[in-house]
Amino acid sequence: MTPLEHAQALLGEHYRNYVIIVQPDDARHSFEFVNSDPFATMGLLNEACKYHDAVMNTYQNPEDAFEWSDVSDDDDDDYFEEDFEE
Repeated sequence: MTPLEHAQALLGEHYRNYVIIVQPDDARHSFEFVNSDPFATMGLLNEACKYHDAVMNTYQNPEDAFEWSDVSDDDDDDYFEEDFEE
């Protein structure tokens, strides 16, 4: 029994609907796909995409989220010396 078949059997015992998408190590430009119900698969994948988009949007920073300023090398040296003086 392959790991994919094992996962499919385990999920089938505990869940009504599931989708499994894996990428084999020996075929990095392909994937294997298993589902329990083709109709439920669309709903699961759509909801998973919405969740993924929401999570990925939390990592994106708009360009105006930072206030950039020009700092010379001399300013950096003063900053570090002040922090580490005893």
